[in-house]
Amino acid sequence: MSGWTSDLLVGLAVELASAGIGVWRPDGPYTAGETAIVIRAIPADPDRLITLSPYRVGDDYPGGQDFVQAVQIRLRGTTDPRSCDDLGDAVFELLDSREHWTCGGIPVVYSQRRSDTSLGQDGNRRWEASHNYALHVMRPTAHRTV
Repeated sequence: MSGWTSDLLVGLAVELASAGIGVWRPDGPYTAGETAIVIRAIPADPDRLITLSPYRVGDDYPGGQDFVQAVQIRLRGTTDPRSCDDLGDAVFELLDSREHWTCGGIPVVYSQRRSDTSLGQDGNRRWEASHNYALHVMRPTAHRTV
């Protein structure tokens, strides 16, 4: 049985893969020429990588189903900085200002990029960036019923 957060992250991985931005293969492995989509991990290979990590922000509405789930989308390109920028642009085109869609079975009212920054180069001189998105979702629970 998977939980709500897992369903959301897997749904996001599927959305990115369906848009041709990367390859989602939950059990791996990935080939050198692919852009891997993974959850929380930062594997050494392949060069091009999209890592999805959830984190909390404090702007949801207590007692209500309206909920904001933040997701860090960490990007890694090649030694050419444009490869990382291109990944970020593709994710932005797919997610920013998108309204009324379903992600992993979860209704998303609105998604927006809240911030992005370069992380510089890793030890292998590959360019990295962090893009942070807020997904405004519906998350009913026994105590979130309004």
